[in-house]
Amino acid sequence: MDIKCNFDPYFLNKSFYPPQNTGTVFYGVHKVPLRSAKKSADILLKRPAGVECAAGLLSLNPVINKKPLTISQKISSYVKNYFKNIKHTYEHKVVFSLIERELFGGNTIDSITHDLDKMILYILGFPKSFVSEFHRKHSAHHPESGKKMNLRSMLCDNIASSPEFKPEKKRSLREHFNTCLALQNVNGFKNVLERYNYGENLNFKKIIAEKNSKYMSLKGVVLATGKLALLNLF
Repeated sequence: MDIKCNFDPYFLNKSFYPPQNTGTVFYGVHKVPLRSAKKSADILLKRPAGVECAAGLLSLNPVINKKPLTISQKISSYVKNYFKNIKHTYEHKVVFSLIERELFGGNTIDSITHDLDKMILYILGFPKSFVSEFHRKHSAHHPESGKKMNLRSMLCDNIASSPEFKPEKKRSLREHFNTCLALQNVNGFKNVLERYNYGENLNFKKIIAEKNSKYMSLKGVVLATGKLALLNLF
């Protein structure tokens, strides 16, 4: 792309580019040496290397135009995320159950009912945004519900959401609690966290290994599904 402009060489420091009587004339303005004009013009007008699309003032990398997804690609992406959400919720339920057993020596009905509404809504095809909002407004282990908090379930749920089990989480439970006013305002929860040392005494690697060996296989999924079916019968 050519850029046309009138160039005034005298805006620069004259000690670097002293005027001379010979050189290139820029449409009636002062005469300057060709070497000075060329060097100055490079400083002012040289463009960066071309890119596929301009990055913008606030971008660090160039933005590359992407082709819009086709209908089949959109469906494929939705289905992929759909099963990913179900798998993610199932793994969280398993970790919750294992943590409850490690902390209290056994499991309660909470290990079966925990996040069960999320599983059902995902299976019915509801989007993640709706499922997350509905779950938080109706679960006794989330302050957003306004219900009387199930502190035991809150403890296990928050430990199960640690970075060791959910890599997308960047802060430990202790760090999260210290910055979350909603949790700090739950009466008695801080005492429970301190009593169980924020779950930091648990063997996270052991829990992950047991989850992967016993509950992520087809047999483990069938057993877990059977427990849910028995719960619905009774």
